[in-house]
Amino acid sequence: MLKEVIEDLLYQYPKVSREKFKNHEYPRYLKNEVPRLLNESLNLPDIYSIQASAGNGSWASIPWIAVFNKLITESVRFGFFLVYLYQADFSGVYLSLNQGTASLKERYGLGGAREVLREQAKVFRKIISIDTNITFYENIDLKLEAIPKETTARRLGQAYQAGNILATYYSQNNLLTSDKLVSDLLYFISIYEQLIENQPIESQESDPTVEDVWFEDLTKYKIHRRVERNQALCKKAKEIHGYICQACNFNFETRYGEIGKNYIEAHHIVPIATLEKTKVQLNPLTDFTVLCSNCHRMIHRIKPTPTLEEFKKIIKL
Repeated sequence: MLKEVIEDLLYQYPKVSREKFKNHEYPRYLKNEVPRLLNESLNLPDIYSIQASAGNGSWASIPWIAVFNKLITESVRFGFFLVYLYQADFSGVYLSLNQGTASLKERYGLGGAREVLREQAKVFRKIISIDTNITFYENIDLKLEAIPKETTARRLGQAYQAGNILATYYSQNNLLTSDKLVSDLLYFISIYEQLIENQPIESQESDPTVEDVWFEDLTKYKIHRRVERNQALCKKAKEIHGYICQACNFNFETRYGEIGKNYIEAHHIVPIATLEKTKVQLNPLTDFTVLCSNCHRMIHRIKPTPTLEEFKKIIKL
């Protein structure tokens, strides 16, 4: 079914998009039927949702089909997600691990947001481990020359190109088999989950109000250089566990003096990618530990992520 849906868009969309958008059946088909068909055929875990769009009020120059992990986002405007992006001339389609632009646009402006997206993509690629024969692209070409200049559609396409972390490409003339398309999607989902799990939880200045039980709203992640978690929760976890690495006993203040005072990284004991609820009750005492930057990155290189005691045995400290 995945191949049929992708093919249908490649061949039918250029035809139907010449017709009047209002009350047309095809946008409704994309919005309602495509997610239903793909959900039934792919049978993804409930934490994933699928959406598709032909535009809002008018035909999109670049229609899309997106797969969202609901812990991160359910919109192409925020967070990061998987998305099939069609080239504007419909010569092919990319499966892209991509980023939303809305919050960045508000903060940096359109041009600045694209630059931040490109820099974020570089950071994200460094924490992704790839072991497959899929051909990946760090840069994508959505054939924006087919879209009039100085239009919202062209600017949106530029944002999609800037937001690409990793992608693979399917030509209209060589779409591959249905099994291969599904296999590629499942592999991209595994990369998506890597990116979710490997994001370190870091503390910044935040609301000092604390409580005994905290809630981390995993649907409201905001993407800048990295995913930001509930900062007040992290601050409380550090106050409880202290500022010495619980794996190797490294002390930033002892090593770096005043600039290292009260610096440590909070480590979420249960990997974020394994959580199945969109709102999770968290306890800073029992659900977190604190690690130095090196130990934090190393513990996430081990699959599955070990407990603190298991990790200490591995590093023999």
